[in-house]
Amino acid sequence: MPAWFDIESFDFKTEDERGMLQTVHQLNQLITAEVDAGTPADRIVLGGFSQGGAVTLLTGLTTERKLGGLTVLSGWVPLKSKIKSMASDHVKKLPIFWGHGKADPLVRHIWGVQSAEFLKDTFGIKTADESEPKLTGITFRSYDGVPHSTSEAELEDLQKWLQKVIPQEA
Repeated sequence: MPAWFDIESFDFKTEDERGMLQTVHQLNQLITAEVDAGTPADRIVLGGFSQGGAVTLLTGLTTERKLGGLTVLSGWVPLKSKIKSMASDHVKKLPIFWGHGKADPLVRHIWGVQSAEFLKDTFGIKTADESEPKLTGITFRSYDGVPHSTSEAELEDLQKWLQKVIPQEA
């Protein structure tokens, strides 16, 4: 199932590393073009759904620039055996919003939970403290009854998170 990269099966036992890294390269080119056009990297939020969420993590955790944040909807951590060696120094400072439907039959909810825990255990990323003025770490939200899609509640939570991570310019 090609899109951002090829998925042979949804057990994720084999991964299309080449396809993933090609997509990461393309996303980094887009980020560079935005920065070159005058957008500060810390005002760029990279996000995606499913495969897009996986490449969001791979790109955002490995890019040389510290982005404003990452949003992952129904995603997972790809290339778990290699991502730590590829990671940038700013990983612990990134705000990450992760939304996942509990009824997702393709990218199962437990895989999202396990992926978020993997990031915490592997990189020392904390759970976000939403009372802090500068948000860092993972904000993980689960949504009852939501299959491999989004919900109004998830999008509202994402909107609130984005407003906190990227406030309006003065």
